[in-house]
Amino acid sequence: MNLYNIGWKKFISFILIIGFFIIGFSSFALAWEPKLPSRVHGPSSWYVNGKAGRYFVPIIQGKILSPALGIVKTDSNCKPDSQGLSHCYNEIELLSGKMITIQNTHQMSKFHCLYPGEHVSVRPDGLSSWAIVQINQ
Repeated sequence: MNLYNIGWKKFISFILIIGFFIIGFSSFALAWEPKLPSRVHGPSSWYVNGKAGRYFVPIIQGKILSPALGIVKTDSNCKPDSQGLSHCYNEIELLSGKMITIQNTHQMSKFHCLYPGEHVSVRPDGLSSWAIVQINQ
């Protein structure tokens, strides 16, 4: 057995191992997305959040105890992350005059952001800090 063959075999082994790591990590990165909370009545994935104008959102500030109508006042922080998901912040003024702030995680290339002036229905989702926001047509 000469040194040339041993070096070649080590080189091929090294390339194969590196290839497996690259494929494994890139597959992991592509499959990753923020986890939805357990026991939710929302979408199966953040990538479909917003389908049919229905958004499942955490309430960042304020509270909602019963269904209410509202008007979207702001839309900010909409730059997509490395997974193509936007994590927009929206302030919604409820008809009662109360304000809530939500974080709307969605794939903006498929489902538009909630925009200022848009009329929505907001209802709590059973989890104290989560809600369903439905765009009113």
